[in-house]
Amino acid sequence: MSETVPQAKSVATVAQLTAQYNAGASVSEHTVQQTLLDMRLCRRRPTRVPLLTKRHRQLRLQWAREHQDWTMDEWKRVAWSDESRFLIHHVDGRVRVRRLPGKQLLPFCTAGHTQAGGGGIMLWGTFSWAALGPVFVVEQAMKAANYLNIIANQLHPYMVFVFPTGNGIFQQDNAPCHKARIVLE
Repeated sequence: MSETVPQAKSVATVAQLTAQYNAGASVSEHTVQQTLLDMRLCRRRPTRVPLLTKRHRQLRLQWAREHQDWTMDEWKRVAWSDESRFLIHHVDGRVRVRRLPGKQLLPFCTAGHTQAGGGGIMLWGTFSWAALGPVFVVEQAMKAANYLNIIANQLHPYMVFVFPTGNGIFQQDNAPCHKARIVLE
């Protein structure tokens, strides 16, 4: 079977490799997957990047130190928000790439290739000491423009309701869409 495996620059899923091989013979996806593992093309998970870089850790520690002496009344003025993705099925649509150990992840390996199936839901929500806020279904990728709409249509009414005197503080993380120029303005 090894002679039918695409060359280094070819990109194919296990299902595509199985279909390609089955044009001349019959083999299951499991057999193709096992053969790839035997060939040491066993990298199944996407390359992970650290969730927090050294700079992120420094900034978080600095923030914690700046706020360590806050009183309970000060913390009661904070509204927190975040977004989370929940998978409906096991397959999440992310790209899985098989490559030899020690080989770098090249752009041609992932361009336009995702696994079929899956599905999930992205939710944005907010809360404070005073009340739970809205939970909003994010229909599109969380880009700056979409996030700005959520801030305008979901967060602002919540902040006016919970902090009618305007003394509330909104706290979010440093996701790229949160730091975009149009959002910060």
